Amino acid sequence: MERDDGAIGQISVCEGWPATYGPTRFAYIKVNDAVSVRRLTADDLEACVRLTAQQLNATVASPEHIRLVLTNNPDAFWGIFRTDNLECMPYLAGFYSFLLLNAHGTQKLLDRTLDALKPCLEDLARGGERPVAVYIWAIVAQRLTAIAGPTISKEMEYLHKGLPIYATAGTHAGLNKLRHLGYRPVADGDDTLGGLFMLDRYPEKTPELPRPAEARIQRMLSRLKVVVVSSPDEMAKVHALRSIFIHEQRCPYDEEFDGNDYSCTHLLGFVDGEPAATLRIRYFADFVKFERLAVLERFRRTLIAREIVTFGQKVCSRKGYVRGYGQAQKRLVPFWEHFGFEPLQKNRPLVYSDHEYVEMWGRIDQHHDPITIDSDPYLIVRPEGRWDEPGVLESSAARPPTNPH
Repeated sequence: MERDDGAIGQISVCEGWPATYGPTRFAYIKVNDAVSVRRLTADDLEACVRLTAQQLNATVASPEHIRLVLTNNPDAFWGIFRTDNLECMPYLAGFYSFLLLNAHGTQKLLDRTLDALKPCLEDLARGGERPVAVYIWAIVAQRLTAIAGPTISKEMEYLHKGLPIYATAGTHAGLNKLRHLGYRPVADGDDTLGGLFMLDRYPEKTPELPRPAEARIQRMLSRLKVVVVSSPDEMAKVHALRSIFIHEQRCPYDEEFDGNDYSCTHLLGFVDGEPAATLRIRYFADFVKFERLAVLERFRRTLIAREIVTFGQKVCSRKGYVRGYGQAQKRLVPFWEHFGFEPLQKNRPLVYSDHEYVEMWGRIDQHHDPITIDSDPYLIVRPEGRWDEPGVLESSAARPPTNPH
């Protein structure tokens, strides 16, 4: 997990998913290199209310009613997050909110007795319950709807496709948008500001996502390289990178170099050939632990932090691991949420090296061909992380066995 502005500490993978909404339900879903979306939680309420006050010039629901809707059903609020200048930490830049109505709430909407400023729980579908209709409550997403909207629609398809979707326009621009998207007035007199519009059903197929600036991303990625440490020289680079904590965070030497450096896998990341980042991985019976992630200060505005974590996940996936656990400073939890990790529901107080940490867990994608005891024996003895390349021991097999003793 991150322990400094871009210098990152520890995380790993384990069991015990929440029954209804596991870590992946609140993971970031990447739209392009600068924008991602995810469901919001109660922890996002303050930023959500602040954005609403800044961008909506209209009477809106109170923070208490926003909290009620948000906590009642995780599908009701979707945040749009930006990552400026390729930094790791995303911030809330907009959101979509919905009233996911049950039969009672839908009837009240059609009867024009639903108070959208003060929604009641008796009118709303609970988390995991299929609604009868979807009402667009508010969209606060200046210049981001075309980018993030299709992703949010696609993520909601599994629960809401085939349902009617309703909306009310509060501005002339919004009214024109509804007409352009094919919404029709529900009744005579509704084709105006404040009128109720509907689509006959939630889109069965979402529009194609806008293509990100792929050329720019590829240029950036071409500058990056990650390897599994396999030589004394590479190990020296790892120790040099991690010594930044001793200086930047005044971490005692014995706490930074804690006795686990020879019972793990180290990764080393390069930017334009320069050592830039490192990550340590330790293995347990049914989970893998990522830790001691550090990024040199001058490379903290590149994608190397994301690249080295992604590489580490792939290494662990190939070795057959699917679960992870970690410990992050509170302010750096969003970084790890990018990779599908989420705070444990029952976090225990955790303080070391003068910092408070949050326990997190997440799922690693299962590899289609993990290494097992039944794998090719030559593959098993290949260098760590280079299992798809012939190793030196395979070359030695060309010599006839002499069984020297």
